[in-house]
Amino acid sequence: MAPICGITACLIVIGAFACKKLLLGLNQNVSLVQNSDIYDYFETLYDYGEAGPPAYLVFKNVDYTDETNLDQMNLIAAQLATLNDTVLAPVYSWTTPFQNFITPGGVWSEVCGSEEASYLSFDGAMEKFVQIEVNSDCCQSYGICGE
Repeated sequence: MAPICGITACLIVIGAFACKKLLLGLNQNVSLVQNSDIYDYFETLYDYGEAGPPAYLVFKNVDYTDETNLDQMNLIAAQLATLNDTVLAPVYSWTTPFQNFITPGGVWSEVCGSEEASYLSFDGAMEKFVQIEVNSDCCQSYGICGE
């Protein structure tokens, strides 16, 4: 009886130490469609780095036409970038490039089509902004990327 109790106690201790090595959660690719862009992204992330998944901040009921709100969102992104111990730089925000895009008179105005965007409504300017492709001169040269 004593050897059985000893073996049981040893197995419990070994099991307790082994639990510290278990990883919580599932691989994110379990819920994704194979060969999709995000699936390939996470596969590359697991193969080559331990950076962790991207994080997104979602704001609800925000009036994006209000310049103050856009400035506050830029401030939040800048403050997140200073959290070096938990957030890896760079922190990207669509608000700064969008504000640059709709500001008339910039050196990028002709290349990016900003002159006409400054006269459009917010929805019209945003529609034009999201059509700027990553491989375009506007994005590559001036950092105004809407895609």
